[in-house]
Amino acid sequence: MGLLLVLRAPPPRAKSLRRATRAQRRERYRADAEEWATARERGWLLDVPVEQLLPLVDAAGGNRLPILGQLDPWSDRVLGREDLPRVDADIERLRAVAGSHEERGLVAALKALLARWRDEPGLVLHWYGD
Repeated sequence: MGLLLVLRAPPPRAKSLRRATRAQRRERYRADAEEWATARERGWLLDVPVEQLLPLVDAAGGNRLPILGQLDPWSDRVLGREDLPRVDADIERLRAVAGSHEERGLVAALKALLARWRDEPGLVLHWYGD
C-alpha cells in the first residue's frame, strides 16, 4: 500500500454534468497516462509506503501536525501553495525524529518534492491515498 504525491496543474472546473462518451473517456485515460509519465520523468511524482510514513508522522506529533497529521492515507486531497510553509514545517518535524536510513530517505524525497513544488508556481500537490 502506498500514497501517491504528485505535482499537477490545478484541477479544472467541471464544464457540464453530461456523461462523457466512450471516446472521450478513452482520450482522458490516454491523456492521464501521458501526464503521469511526464510527472515521473520530471520528479513530480513520489510513491510513499503508508507503513513507513504513518509511524514517522505519529512519532513527530501525529494529529498535532497541521497538514501531515490531518491527511487520511486512504483518501485524496489537493494542497495549494498556501499550504507549502506548513507542509515544510511538518517535514522538518519528520526529519527531526527520523531514525532509520529508510526514514531519512523518505524525508529527503519529500523535501526534494517540495523543492520542485517551490520551483513550479503553477502547480498544486495532489495526495492520492489507497
